[in-house]
Amino acid sequence: MRRAFLVALLIAAACSVMIAAPSENAKYIGIDKCKMCHSDVHSGWQKVGHARAFDLLTNVEQDKNPECLPCHTTGYGKGGFTDAEATPGLKAVTCEACHGPGSEHNGDATKIVRDLPATVCAGCHLKLNIHNIGE
Repeated sequence: MRRAFLVALLIAAACSVMIAAPSENAKYIGIDKCKMCHSDVHSGWQKVGHARAFDLLTNVEQDKNPECLPCHTTGYGKGGFTDAEATPGLKAVTCEACHGPGSEHNGDATKIVRDLPATVCAGCHLKLNIHNIGE
């Protein structure tokens, strides 16, 4: 079953066309900047698990664990999240975790990833076996 899911994700990724993307020089700007223009999306995001991803780490005292931070924060190890105090707008799985760094976006649809390939989700969601849930 897992193999079929992986194959389906790879096929979807191959068929996805990324029509827009930030440049390699783009920087992470944080959720507060995104919500200035996308308040409706932000309101919806606050109700889903991605918004609480960092809190899950805090609850189990893993909020400084470098193995967990790439999937529970935005941009960790890529110029984004460093710690909760220095980069609070990048705690959790925010807009930029999927859509890429937003410093160049500023309303220009060609400067942000709009059509997400399945590999964006798979990067974290196929790693769920590392949690050893139930053991």
